[in-house]
Amino acid sequence: MRNRHWALPALLFVFGATGCIEREGRPVNPCTQVTIADAIQVDNVDTVDLLFMVDNSNSMTEEQANLTAEFPRLVEVLASGDFDQDGDGAGDGEADDPDFDPVQNLNIGVVTSDMGTGGFTVPTCANSQFGDDGVLRTTGNTVIAGCMATYPSFLSFTPSGGVAPADYARDVSCVATTGTGGCGFEQQLEAVLKALSPTVATSWTAPGYEPPRFFQSSEGNADVENNGFVHDNSVLAVVMVTDEEDCSARDPELFNPSSATYNADLNLRCFTYASAALHPISRFVDGLLQLRTSPNLLIFAPIVGIPLDLAPGLDQPVNYPPLISDDPAIRDDRMEERPDPMNVTRLLPSCNEPGTGLAFPPVRIVRVAQQLESAGAGVTVQSICNSDLSGALTSIIDKIKSALGAACLARPLNIAADGSVNCDVVAVIPAGQTCDTVPGATQRMENGAPIIEDGRPVCTLAQQVPTSRAPGGEPTGDGWFYDDFTMDVMMNCAADRQQRIAFTAQPPSGAEVRLECFQSVGMGGGTGEVQIGDFCDPNDVANGANCASSNDGAGNPLGCDPVERSCGVPCVDDSTCREAGLVGFRCDTRPLDQVDPDNFPGNATQYNFCVNPTCQ
Repeated sequence: MRNRHWALPALLFVFGATGCIEREGRPVNPCTQVTIADAIQVDNVDTVDLLFMVDNSNSMTEEQANLTAEFPRLVEVLASGDFDQDGDGAGDGEADDPDFDPVQNLNIGVVTSDMGTGGFTVPTCANSQFGDDGVLRTTGNTVIAGCMATYPSFLSFTPSGGVAPADYARDVSCVATTGTGGCGFEQQLEAVLKALSPTVATSWTAPGYEPPRFFQSSEGNADVENNGFVHDNSVLAVVMVTDEEDCSARDPELFNPSSATYNADLNLRCFTYASAALHPISRFVDGLLQLRTSPNLLIFAPIVGIPLDLAPGLDQPVNYPPLISDDPAIRDDRMEERPDPMNVTRLLPSCNEPGTGLAFPPVRIVRVAQQLESAGAGVTVQSICNSDLSGALTSIIDKIKSALGAACLARPLNIAADGSVNCDVVAVIPAGQTCDTVPGATQRMENGAPIIEDGRPVCTLAQQVPTSRAPGGEPTGDGWFYDDFTMDVMMNCAADRQQRIAFTAQPPSGAEVRLECFQSVGMGGGTGEVQIGDFCDPNDVANGANCASSNDGAGNPLGCDPVERSCGVPCVDDSTCREAGLVGFRCDTRPLDQVDPDNFPGNATQYNFCVNPTCQ
């Protein structure tokens, strides 16, 4: 039986909501039951498709050298799983060991920032029509010892493929050292999107995929020139290496040296006419998200011109306000895009470090990163101003490592008194199979009829309750359990995502599995940080006290509701609820065994919390 639920800010993706809402008095907490759903990886992902977008303009000599110096370690770590490089391979099994299962299939491809200049002749831009056009590079840099003149469009590595990681890394370096003869109008985001977008929906694109169009109505390259680079169910990682801001142009007239519409100095046009002539960043956020069936299979990791001291360390979040805030009081002065008063045809650099040259504020790129992260992608933003890029590559490897593990959840679930969570795990299994053939599964029904999606049976998998929430407490029985305690979750999930859905019986290959939770959503009402509807554990004195640290709007402390396991308004009679502004609410004074007989059998303690009677 599912209990009543307060409404509380949605945890993952809100798919639908119904409920009862008061129509007078101050805003109250509706008892809306909210379905929160997210896709779940059935198997650990062991395939990585890693795209490097390397700026090949004439300011990138030092940066390219710094990047390619790190390729051997990048490949070695991904191929071995030895994250801390202590020589123990994929780890020693200890909970604090950061190692991970080696990547079994690694593709690395390289594109440049040169997308042409709309057909207009511009200095430094040899191919004015399309530039390198987001096509994966096949040219090797023969200046580097051991490099061949040509390579496949992407380089593949498997542990059993007979190629040593060091040799593979050398080949990647040969292709990724692009040289500096490319166009000075960098269209970094457009190059990435064109490289990875197929012309039609594929097995690895999100439902509802809409192919983007590019210059002269051309289509993406992912299933044409770049065909085969992106795998099904892989971690798709995009690493952008550039010292300039993005200038992905919606209106190619921007590049016309004689333009009457855009008549500022050519060097400043991308800055001066950004809102009028460049693509909105939503094009790239939406375009990248639709390349994966789940956002947790996408990593976006630009190495760009943010100041060294604003780059996050390992396991640290990106601090976006100093980088991209519109408020000058919050934004770091170095990240303001403005002309240099000493050279009015150039912008002021965001950093100028020995060994790296100048770099400029990448505001558009960082805003794409922020929005992708908000949508569930793995994101880090690192600084190209560091002559040693080992820290940047370590952070990127860490993001890949997290995505390779089981499906880690962004927010913890509320655990009921009996140890369960108020969620279903649903599997849409391949056509031709039945729920009876899946261990721990039962056919989902609606109005007495089996639920079928696109000819595929929809099954509910049985939830198993851990014997304890400590290592060794894993349950037996077929189905799944909420894991926030095993060594696996500690090793495979990032520090801020230490919870997942774990299977005791694996769903069949080809199943689409999703998590559907019924969580409370709180709308506030107290004057402190804690709000009505916030999760709490009535058996945890500290959490109970946290509820009491806020109030009900009338100055009375909140309490930890033992039935809802969330902060609520304790009461003696209905007047308490009215004083708290909960118009129409009643004080439920029934014994707990009547309010929630499943969790409180025989408990005659009075409940004494304000409830909305129309929603019980």
